Amino acid sequence: MHDLRRLRAFHAVAERRSFSEAALALGYAQSVVSHHIAALEREFGLTLIDRGRRPVGLTEAGERLSEHAATVLGQVSAAEDELRALAGLRTGTLRVGAFLTACTSFVPPALARFEAEHPGVAIELEQIEPPAALRKLRAGELDVVVTWELFGEAGAVERYEAEGFERVPLAHDPYRIVLPHGHRLARRRELSLADLAGERFNGPAPSTSQPYRAMLDRLCEEAGFTPDVAYVVQDVTVGRAFVAAGISVALMPELAIQEPRPDVVVRPVRDLDPIRTLHAAWMRGRRVPAIPAMVKVLAEAARTRLGG
Repeated sequence: MHDLRRLRAFHAVAERRSFSEAALALGYAQSVVSHHIAALEREFGLTLIDRGRRPVGLTEAGERLSEHAATVLGQVSAAEDELRALAGLRTGTLRVGAFLTACTSFVPPALARFEAEHPGVAIELEQIEPPAALRKLRAGELDVVVTWELFGEAGAVERYEAEGFERVPLAHDPYRIVLPHGHRLARRRELSLADLAGERFNGPAPSTSQPYRAMLDRLCEEAGFTPDVAYVVQDVTVGRAFVAAGISVALMPELAIQEPRPDVVVRPVRDLDPIRTLHAAWMRGRRVPAIPAMVKVLAEAARTRLGG
């Protein structure tokens, strides 16, 4: 493999399953992406991209190459970062990834403080959810990400270590019951999930990539009922709007329920152990001088928003 541009183009298409989106992400013309992948296929004598599908797919050879591409590109980025660190670089660009509700709460003030303290470092922020964020981190497309997991999630620590990630906790993000004004339970100061038996919920569709829905189903079953998810929504801001309209209730993390809250009633959940834990993560061994400073301001901003 003589040209890393070809591998980067292939990895971008494999991640996004689209030539046009890959071109946009890389800052190339779509014809350039097509050219790089065609050259890579000629180099190996194999078809890597199934262009007859929409979205495009990967052939068996493409799937195997995709498994290695992120690692190779990540190692190249690590080498570049280490050389910059040895040169004492204090300028350049720090690429940060964070999920939606982090981007709408504590991340902006953290970035503002970082910029004030380190004016020579440019920041690129990408709103991205944890599974995709970690893939980009591994591939060297992001330097540090804000991610979350369920507190005490089985195997989480081992998975991070096996993938080569370092991480530090930022804050705990407890779950709350969110009700419409005028709801029969709105006058109570604290609720249990069992109190919501028979209510209509909103939430995402069941999916192996969506741990929240699996958690909601499990917690409600432990409380003695199966949740009636009457409205399938993917975005917490949409979910809050459905609660405010009086047509559902929801179980949401504190971070997702932005202030002010005149449109909904928010109550703590009694005897609910699982909560979200927020982390900052980066690749072990990558020497990017700006990462520790960014992690510091992220932790302080998260604690200001969530406490502890």
